[in-house]
Amino acid sequence: MKTGKKVMILLLIFVAAVIVYFIHPVGKKEEHGITEYTAMEKAKFPVLYATMGEREMAPVFGQTEERGVTADRGSLIVLPEDRKLKVRFAGTTKIQGLRYEIRSLDTENLIERTQVTSLDAAINGDSENAVSAELLIQNLLETGKEYLLGVCASLPDGSEAWYYMRIVEQDQGHVNEMLALAEEFSSKTYKYSDAQSLAMYMETSPSANSSALGTVTLKDTFTQLTWGSLGVERTGEAYTKLKELSGNLANVEIATHVTAKDGEKTETYEVTENFTMKWASQRIYMMDYERTMTELFTGDSDLFSGKRIILGIGNGDGVHAVKSAGGQYTAFVTGRELWAYDSGENVGARVFAFGGAASDDIRDNVPEHGVEILSVDEDGGIDFIVYGRMNRGTHEGSTGIAYYHYAMDQNALEEKFFIPSTEPFEELKDDLSVLAHRGTNGIFYFYMDHGIYGIDLKSLEYVALASGLTKNQFAVSADHSRAAWQENTGIWDSQTIQIMDLDTGDKTQLGGQAGSVSRIFGFVGNDCIYGTGDSGDYLMSNGRVMGVYLKSIDIVDREMKSVMHYEKPGSWIREVSVNDSRIHMKTVTSKDGFFGTYSADTLVCNAEILPGKADDIGWYASDQKGQVLFVQLDRDIETAKKIRQASPKLAESSETVKPIATAACRETEFYAYGRGRFLGRFVEFSDAAETAYNSMGFVTAGRDRIIWVRGNRASASYIRDITSASRLMERYLDSFEINQTMEDGTFLLDASGSTIIQVLYFVGQNIPVLAYTGEGTSMYLTGYDQTHVRVYHPESGATEVLSMETANQMLGAAGYDFICCVPTL
Repeated sequence: MKTGKKVMILLLIFVAAVIVYFIHPVGKKEEHGITEYTAMEKAKFPVLYATMGEREMAPVFGQTEERGVTADRGSLIVLPEDRKLKVRFAGTTKIQGLRYEIRSLDTENLIERTQVTSLDAAINGDSENAVSAELLIQNLLETGKEYLLGVCASLPDGSEAWYYMRIVEQDQGHVNEMLALAEEFSSKTYKYSDAQSLAMYMETSPSANSSALGTVTLKDTFTQLTWGSLGVERTGEAYTKLKELSGNLANVEIATHVTAKDGEKTETYEVTENFTMKWASQRIYMMDYERTMTELFTGDSDLFSGKRIILGIGNGDGVHAVKSAGGQYTAFVTGRELWAYDSGENVGARVFAFGGAASDDIRDNVPEHGVEILSVDEDGGIDFIVYGRMNRGTHEGSTGIAYYHYAMDQNALEEKFFIPSTEPFEELKDDLSVLAHRGTNGIFYFYMDHGIYGIDLKSLEYVALASGLTKNQFAVSADHSRAAWQENTGIWDSQTIQIMDLDTGDKTQLGGQAGSVSRIFGFVGNDCIYGTGDSGDYLMSNGRVMGVYLKSIDIVDREMKSVMHYEKPGSWIREVSVNDSRIHMKTVTSKDGFFGTYSADTLVCNAEILPGKADDIGWYASDQKGQVLFVQLDRDIETAKKIRQASPKLAESSETVKPIATAACRETEFYAYGRGRFLGRFVEFSDAAETAYNSMGFVTAGRDRIIWVRGNRASASYIRDITSASRLMERYLDSFEINQTMEDGTFLLDASGSTIIQVLYFVGQNIPVLAYTGEGTSMYLTGYDQTHVRVYHPESGATEVLSMETANQMLGAAGYDFICCVPTL
């Protein structure tokens, strides 16, 4: 009997060990050449909540960076009148020390650094343990100006966690009213009868997709707004975050989870709502609303059917799939999780996830990260990266790129190295969407913070291929296997272009002829498009370089053989754009500058269309769910077998690779934001404004200086004293060549290519806009209403009122060539 009991006890211990081994992610330790596996650490950083008014705002999560260089725009807190900011650290009673510092948004200027001497610990059970404090912020802040607040908590293990949020000192009253409206709007959508009062906000468009619940806006239907036929219920907390505040305009985000029944199953969805509102004395206007919804994938057997893996409701963000050449192995990403399916063995594996359906720890589910599949080989090996904020494990709180390899035959996951980032998550995501490629030569190539880098996967040595690049100075093929870039000497002055095969590592130089310049325009398939002109042969407008006259356009294939050469004697190319397989050109027969006449021409290419990672993602219509996403497989799933899930063992790495740029970016870049998120980084203001426009967004010069806000343009405005208002322009007009910030903080803005509606925002801010009508001729835009534009002619001193249609025709014929001077705050 005793022997039998011992056997049973040992068997139970073995079973428990197997469960821990396969269910919980593990990391590795290497001692004396032997690899030992240990469980991946749970998140250890406590969660910070700041109070605004009577409301505890959305959580802020700890970071390891001391200067907040990777902090995104995140949360904004309006300080109370007495500047006593209450904060609470949830999930701990063991903060050893607390301090905070306040800096300018660019982190360069330190405003205040203070040690907090009073901490209050509350022990109310494991789930409610907390440490509270009051930050007594000094009277050093300018009213209405945003600052970066960093709160540093010293933890028992000797580490420090930093928590970043923007703060502003101004009245809270209007802000609290808008926060309350957002919360009321959100709550009413869950009950059809309560939601009737929301119908006044709807602007349903006939072109709206009435079957999708993954993304819902005010242009969709009332049925979609009220969750269709899902019958959802909110579960857990709904977290409210103030994202932006500009005058009476606010952007608010509410994040939560909801559940819905599908037969006997309960399905969970991650939901984020974004509101743009404008306060007025009579009412609060709902300027824009967007709700995104993503079903949490569980990997249950009933989700594998026919030739499909059913992902559920989603907006498609980050969803992609890659197959092995023979189609046996499929890797796919949904809800920031990587899954793999082996059709031969009928095995599905949840390869990587910080949280998801398997975790209820809020720290695991911080959404500021993504997963990108790089390759899937014939043995089931998958290379991929996890980028953004690391929610737990060795790199918790760090922002960067973790490179992993998964071996499906061994069900083993190994981290190869970690690359720290100097960019916030959304900017890093944008950069990696341009280039992230595992070459067949064993090199990982990627674009990050204006540089192209390569890391040898064996030696972990890196090379900086190019630095200081803006996105109009390089191009990457659709499959990321080829890249081409100009030398960093200015966009119009590069003598050579380097083109590289990122599978073989072969690099070839284009151009380089004496007295010539080269311009990269992009790829059609794997064919590279570039132009050649004479050095210094600039296209000019009133002292500003707008381009360079090109003599020819060339296309070369992967073997560097010429596919097409375009050149017409006595003709020059002043502008080129590439759209899919078409090259659009503006050509001239005389060099009459920016305001000269031109002809349009188009070249059509017959290059191969390359496969994309979204090609195997489809959707079907469901009566209950609307559009449902799925992964398309190459072969039927064997219905006789039940899908077997296998959670891999994970080996973490302490290897860190820190690429160093060899040159800085020379250009001022414009950042577009809308609906509470980063939309892109651009060299031209007009491109940033166009991107932000439809999202009721805003544009910054550099990362932090807001210069344009769509929702803040008044319906009518008039600059009464044009003489005073135009003094900045008159001071800097002769030296106005490029976008730049002057010593007094004035920003010289080239807004050429923008629409009249977009630049009239500046007029509404009492900033006159100079519109060129020819070389040496111009007029100021000084006022507007719904149908007319007021202009001032500085040569004659005359004022004129033009219809909006006439102004568009006149200024459109002149190329919409605008400049203005944005004063410092």
